[in-house]
Amino acid sequence: MYAKRLSKVKNILFSKNLDCLLLTDASNIFYISGFKGYEGIFLLIPKDKEPTLFVPKLEYDRANEESRIHVEHYENYKKALIESIERIACRKIGICYKRVPHHIVVLVKNKISNVNVVDISEDIANIRMIKDDEEIERIKRAVEIAEKGLEEARNIIGEGVSELEVAAKVEYTMRIMGSEKTPFTTIVASGSHAALPHAVTSDKVIRSGEVVVVDLGATFKGYVSDLTRTISVGRVREEIKDMFQAVLEAQKAAIKAIKPGVKAAAVDNEARNVLKEYGYEKYFIHGTGHGIGIDVHEPPALRKESNIELKKGMVVTVEPGVYVKNLAGIRIEDDVVVTDTSYFVLSKFERNLVE
Repeated sequence: MYAKRLSKVKNILFSKNLDCLLLTDASNIFYISGFKGYEGIFLLIPKDKEPTLFVPKLEYDRANEESRIHVEHYENYKKALIESIERIACRKIGICYKRVPHHIVVLVKNKISNVNVVDISEDIANIRMIKDDEEIERIKRAVEIAEKGLEEARNIIGEGVSELEVAAKVEYTMRIMGSEKTPFTTIVASGSHAALPHAVTSDKVIRSGEVVVVDLGATFKGYVSDLTRTISVGRVREEIKDMFQAVLEAQKAAIKAIKPGVKAAAVDNEARNVLKEYGYEKYFIHGTGHGIGIDVHEPPALRKESNIELKKGMVVTVEPGVYVKNLAGIRIEDDVVVTDTSYFVLSKFERNLVE
């Protein structure tokens, strides 16, 4: 698995006529090496030599156990970075501008003579967009763990319970079910609070007649899930029921549109068309979805301005939403794999509004 990934990444060296690739972010390094490090690590991939992962001394033992790439430790990050590049006479370097701190680019340009730095952000992203079978299996397991969190949320949400209490119990449940961490801050938003797409979970107490948006994710062996359900507390207003039905139908239409060769923008458009029919188009203020994998937000983005064409192996969220200020918010989100001819929904948790 990792050998194939390294081979794909090394092809960038030849296609762009580079001497080496320098990767400094944890996600790309994990993708290639299997080592999930923190700050202060970098991976150097020369054209004609074996790659080397550089880590601080306190990370060396763990990196040596986990990494499929040769590991060396250093005493001084900047010194090790420059010396290792100089040692392999690398003058044309591929760097992911979107993921490298600016001061690293400045350091390389200032310390290495006649250096040429080339942005390879899109090249790496294009490779990572297509998931292999192992990656999909890990995402699927992360989805299953997240669904246990949703089950816990559905069981404990009720009048008098705070948003924070729900979030705490949900995260605890996912951890004991095998989640390594929450890939993003769990959102539990009730009533008018749910009308904020990125609401911050608070000590607000949930009341009867409200809906509660629960947006959560789990991490399994470095890969993440991202699911959202909207749960009602008792009977809700007819207007809110109508909002829910609009979002549910929009999500179904968007998912149905997913298949290889379809533009990401077309999937987004399907959701928008349904919400327009219901009269809620102006209340849908974000994209229909995004890719997931090692990171919770990866290409492709299912947005109206996206020109990306869907391909087999992509894994995306589909999450239309409607947000009406001072009333409520509705969002339903599932994780979907693009297959040979169509799609497969990884998440199975009940989507209907239960009163």
